[in-house]
Amino acid sequence: MKHIFFSILSFLAFLQCKEAPAPPKHILQCYVRFDAPARNVKAEATLRDGISKQIIDIPGGIKFQATAMKPLPVQGITYSLEFPAAYTKTVDFEWTNAAQKRGLFQLETPAIDSFFFDTKELSTSTSAYLQWLGTPLSPAETLVFMWERADGSATVPMEVSTTLGKPLIEIPAAKIGQLGAGDWNLYLVRKRAGKADNPDFAIEYAAEYYTKTQKVKIK
Repeated sequence: MKHIFFSILSFLAFLQCKEAPAPPKHILQCYVRFDAPARNVKAEATLRDGISKQIIDIPGGIKFQATAMKPLPVQGITYSLEFPAAYTKTVDFEWTNAAQKRGLFQLETPAIDSFFFDTKELSTSTSAYLQWLGTPLSPAETLVFMWERADGSATVPMEVSTTLGKPLIEIPAAKIGQLGAGDWNLYLVRKRAGKADNPDFAIEYAAEYYTKTQKVKIK
């Protein structure tokens, strides 16, 4: 029985060695920002070691929308690119993998065509609904309200999410009350973040869309 027991242990040890998990993939972090009023797009990419999480080089570099991204030596091996552009729903990050083949990650970026409130003026004592043209927020998305006093004396960010499943968000009266009465400028930032698997890398991504500014009066 002892011989059988040790044989089983040896067999199990053999299986463990044979089925040892592969080392984790390197992590490619991708970021895109669309600025609608400026008609501008900015992209960043960083590759991290799968174990140490240290920033490492991307062999052969990386491209965004078929244009080579520039390394930023001050921030380590981080790549960046910014240029005038209209909104594009899907953007491409490209690289050359170890097999000398084209690697690709396509990132779907969120957008808001336009937005409006259900009332002409907002009140500090009444809830309000904001609606927009475009798709509802997904579970991976949030919306940031960037409130700026018309005289430039204050900027108040307000991050919200919704489970309504519609392009609609309720703003409680208490939140409006925190802003206070007066003339405000408002723009929205639609944010999406998540993870994806790719044959070459484990990918972490984030995308932001900045809307045009609207004037809002609170009484």
